[in-house]
Amino acid sequence: MNAKIAKYGNSLTVRLPAAIARELDLREGDEVTLRRIQNGIALERPARSRLADRLATVAEREPEVGFGRRVGREFE
Repeated sequence: MNAKIAKYGNSLTVRLPAAIARELDLREGDEVTLRRIQNGIALERPARSRLADRLATVAEREPEVGFGRRVGREFE
C-alpha cells in the first residue's frame, strides 16, 4: 500500500490506511516507536496487554473483603 506524506505544523506525517491500522490493532493515542532501517523506517508498537485493556474499563476499585481477625503468619 502507498501513503502520502503531509505537513502537520513543522513536522511531516504519514496517514496509515485503516486496513493496516486494524491489522496491527493500532488505536488513536497509541504510542509507537520509529526506528530507522537501511532503506526506510520501521514502526513498532509495544505488545498490548489484554489485562491492562480490561482493567482500564473498571470504573472504581472494589472494596476489600474482610474475613475476621488475622491468624498465624498471614500478615507478614
